[in-house]
Amino acid sequence: MAASKTLLFLAGLLLTTPAWALQKLEVKPDATATARIALKETSRIKVEGAAIVDVFGSVYAPDNPAGELMVAPDAASGEIYVMPSAQALPGKPINIFVKTDKATYTLLLTPIDVPSETVILNDRIALAKLPESAEAIAPAPDWLRQIKNMMLVLTSDAPAPGYLATTVGKPVGLWQEARFFEVRRVANRRLAGAIFDLTNISAAPMVLDEREFFDTGVVAVGVVKTQLAPNESTQVYIVREKRGE
Repeated sequence: MAASKTLLFLAGLLLTTPAWALQKLEVKPDATATARIALKETSRIKVEGAAIVDVFGSVYAPDNPAGELMVAPDAASGEIYVMPSAQALPGKPINIFVKTDKATYTLLLTPIDVPSETVILNDRIALAKLPESAEAIAPAPDWLRQIKNMMLVLTSDAPAPGYLATTVGKPVGLWQEARFFEVRRVANRRLAGAIFDLTNISAAPMVLDEREFFDTGVVAVGVVKTQLAPNESTQVYIVREKRGE
């Protein structure tokens, strides 16, 4: 476990709207494009005129903990949101492949200590083949707003219209050194959130990293306190995208 800021990855966007710095790249399927991404914040990647359907390469996943990039797709907009994982090194390029239904693009993403970045990939050849009636991907999806609203509901005791809250009150297996207790669940049509109490039951101080709570479908994590003394507790908020429900 490594020290980190209180809110990480998409959760870092839940309290404020980021000021995205914009990079527009001309890309081709047979060439490699390079871009910078934020080291400690979320960056956004989109392909002009096409939806991203898959990302592979050095991507973090439960079955690939050595992956250098955490990826959260937004199926509604066809964009992805990315952040370097704990395995990434500042200044060391991360190699990924971004796939649309028309082509696959090779990207080298260099994490540097800058604010959130937006990377727009523009394939002029692919765009020229689109029918005139083709609709462009929405430039300003409400995905982050939905996640932000869910986190605000989780951190508030007040009921919110359109959200279903359920008291749970059951232990959940986590680590031998911790007691993890699910307190409450909140859901709407697209997202499911949960509130947990985490207690350090070991005799040593515990340092938490929000990335340890990311799993398939998780789009945001918030930890109130990232350093716990023995017998000290904190709340953990986890937001997932509902799929196939």
